[in-house]
Amino acid sequence: MAIGLDRDQFARDGFTIVPDVLSSDEIERYGLIFEERLPPDKQPPGIPGNSQNGRKTLISDHTDPVLSNLVGHPKLIAAVEELAGSHFLVQSTSAPVITYKSPAGHERFDLGYHVDWPHNPPEPQDDRYLNGVLHFSTVEPGGGAFMVCPGSHRLVEAKLAQPELRQRMLDQDFNDFPGLSEPLEMCVAAGSCIFFHAWLVHDRSENMRTVPRKVLFTHYKGFDTLAHRQAYRADASERFARHQIETMDQRLLGLCGLNADSSRADPRCNPCSN
Repeated sequence: MAIGLDRDQFARDGFTIVPDVLSSDEIERYGLIFEERLPPDKQPPGIPGNSQNGRKTLISDHTDPVLSNLVGHPKLIAAVEELAGSHFLVQSTSAPVITYKSPAGHERFDLGYHVDWPHNPPEPQDDRYLNGVLHFSTVEPGGGAFMVCPGSHRLVEAKLAQPELRQRMLDQDFNDFPGLSEPLEMCVAAGSCIFFHAWLVHDRSENMRTVPRKVLFTHYKGFDTLAHRQAYRADASERFARHQIETMDQRLLGLCGLNADSSRADPRCNPCSN
């Protein structure tokens, strides 16, 4: 399957945009589930407190399998194979997030630039983790866009060798961080997916518009060899919500490392059930 992505941009900037992952029908159909499961006037299940901020998400134990299972969408998997290589797995349950315009007085503009460390402190091969932000709505300027610092994944890799800066990064302290690039607001069309490196410094902006931002955060991990992939499968069931696993077809179970014998067949070859 041909996927229009820029591998050079990903290597240089730590992110790339893949357009037209979702069809207009998929955007409409799945977008309605966001609004049904995450209405603006209710606290999401499992989220403590009573925050009135416009950002709402379904954590793993309460995720909607119809949305989370889109992590195995054929176009996403084709892109992951190009970026991570042929040996990869879906890493964990995906997180649906909707961001409404916050009520007056409840805005949070500074959420803090950070890195989604797979482990803290980092472990070998952590740079093989790959994340995606699949968009179910078009994001205009000021619409709660994903914010990235281009090239920061290479800066993070270099500074991990410097004890003082290493600790600052592990503490998620990127204020006035030396060498950090200016953030870029990622305004993209509905149906697009932003893939970004695990060490890319990023944040999100406040939604100042009336149109809610709907995205699904997806997570993958690449491996150097099939043997490494097989070893990582050992605790796969601990990384996914049980009620999601029960809804997966054999293809998606294989992509997640959850089937009994994923080494014998290529799980990418069958059509997606979603």
